[in-house]
Amino acid sequence: MNEYTRREEVRATFIASAILVLCIAVAVLRLVTVEGRLIPDPSARRKAEESEARLAPARACALAGEKLNAEIEVFKELAKSARMPDPTEGVAPPARPAPRRPAGNAPAPRPKEPDKQLAWASAQPSYKQAKILAGCRAATDELVGARVSALPAWEAIAKAAAITPPGNAEAEQFEAAKQLLSLLADIPADKVAQATKDAEATIRATAERDRERANTAMIREPLPQGVFSRRVAVSVGVGLTVCALLISYLGVRAASMRRLATLLPLREAVRSGRPGMQAAEILKTAAAHNSGEPGIVIGAALGGLSAALLAPKDADLFVAGVMAGLLIGLGAQWAFRLAVGASRWRARATELAEVEKPAIPIVLALSGVKPGLEPEFIQFLRSLPPADAAAAVEKLASQAEERILAAADAGAAYGPGRPPG
Repeated sequence: MNEYTRREEVRATFIASAILVLCIAVAVLRLVTVEGRLIPDPSARRKAEESEARLAPARACALAGEKLNAEIEVFKELAKSARMPDPTEGVAPPARPAPRRPAGNAPAPRPKEPDKQLAWASAQPSYKQAKILAGCRAATDELVGARVSALPAWEAIAKAAAITPPGNAEAEQFEAAKQLLSLLADIPADKVAQATKDAEATIRATAERDRERANTAMIREPLPQGVFSRRVAVSVGVGLTVCALLISYLGVRAASMRRLATLLPLREAVRSGRPGMQAAEILKTAAAHNSGEPGIVIGAALGGLSAALLAPKDADLFVAGVMAGLLIGLGAQWAFRLAVGASRWRARATELAEVEKPAIPIVLALSGVKPGLEPEFIQFLRSLPPADAAAAVEKLASQAEERILAAADAGAAYGPGRPPG
């Protein structure tokens, strides 16, 4: 900036810069500190649902353990009724002496055959529970640890579950029942039942804890992702406002340099005896509107601030607000300039005259223009060639000077305190 920069332009640039800094600082602070709304934690809910889903299989395993422990005792009792061989007898019993023939040469009674149908019917409940428990070992050991006391029972249950279901032949069913009895008769089934029960209790406690946490756990909802990432959107919006301020500043500087280039050479015209040209150019230059674009600076700042306060979660709207503010501010700026019109022309011409100090006092030329007719005079002056415009200004100044001198002479003739006429 230089001495040809108008005080109005400096004041407008300073005000626009201050508004820009304050508004964008508040907007950026709002955009950076905004958080999503509180919502239930989906991971906690998902974990609670998974714990609930594991509870039903654990309960089934615990029931199967209890039932197997009870069914084995029933199976052993029914096995005796079905005359199945006792698996605990490792060797054949000692030979008994042949029974004596009863009198009359009657044949000795034959031992009863095993009840094969009853054998498999009594084995089926234990077989069913063993099949269920075979799939429970991994989950139970994971929850309560591998218990040494239950290992033999787990191995026997796995072997029992691996037995191929027999067909309809009684011999196959009887053999399957014997295998099942030999595997399950003496296992510590109560250890397996206790392990599955403890595993169920552990899962139930975990499920309750996860359910309580899911009911209270809250997280911040992620902010929506727009066309730009949040950081890029804020940077673009701030960059646009800075560009608007830079454009406004360069406009002010360009106008002041243009005034300098226009008026400085006319100082030579005064020396060459053409003082009217300098005064005419001052009047025409003062008629131009202020330079710079403070309207777009203020509009961009207010638009960005409004977007940041109304919708801080969407950073794209910040960019849109800044761009809309640029257009609205530009329109408001030109509307203000049209409303002001030529009302500031006299003050601007006087300000330029203070810098240039023309040979023809600008006050004399301005006094020749009636108030309210400034737009018509400016249009008339612009329509004239430079030489004619200079002559018109000289004539105005001369007429104004004559009126002043005539008034002074009239005042001197009647004396002080006496009105003329």
